Amino acid sequence: MRLWAKIGMTMLAVGTMGGVFTPSVASAKTSVKFANKDLQSYYKSAKAKSAFHFETVKASTNSKKSATILVMGDFGSVPNVKYGALNSMKLSKNSKVLTMKYKLINFKTANGKTTTSLSKKAYTFKLTKKSANKFTTKLTGTKANRRLANSGKTYTYTRTKTNPAKAYAKKYVQPTMYKKYLKAFASIEATQAQKEQIATQYANQAVDTMVKNFNIKK
Repeated sequence: MRLWAKIGMTMLAVGTMGGVFTPSVASAKTSVKFANKDLQSYYKSAKAKSAFHFETVKASTNSKKSATILVMGDFGSVPNVKYGALNSMKLSKNSKVLTMKYKLINFKTANGKTTTSLSKKAYTFKLTKKSANKFTTKLTGTKANRRLANSGKTYTYTRTKTNPAKAYAKKYVQPTMYKKYLKAFASIEATQAQKEQIATQYANQAVDTMVKNFNIKK
């Protein structure tokens, strides 16, 4: 993805992740220890109306090296997707807790051109493996500012191979945005049926945008 080109050098290269998990017979038999597959999955929490995953992108436009970014999807009251450039990750001695640091990727569009930059502050969060497919981590902030963090409310996430974005967007984003658009169109000159039709159209567009952003369409 070309948008990452200018910030690629600050992102954690995929090659360094291979050193985080050391394959062994013992770790392979113990499901509560982190494995490489855990970073190749999706994480979802219906209670938090949240999901996240890790995505591999080109570190720069002409580089053969890859980097990893954190994709955080908030399907709650203010649906949005945030991206974080991973700076580091450290596995605990018992291989059950993975501590990661990231910087938020900011997007700015001016005159039809989109540029990217990183937040000056680095954020930290811990992903704790409780069982083969159950993990806990924390969310901090409210509304549009929710993100993975070291403080805040603890939620249990389920690891899954199936991308949850489409299902979550349809279940949570569509009705939320429908109500917001219907309220926004309350004063326009149209019948109630027409207002509902327009609100549905815009809500469906919001769903499509949410899914595309979570999937990082290149």
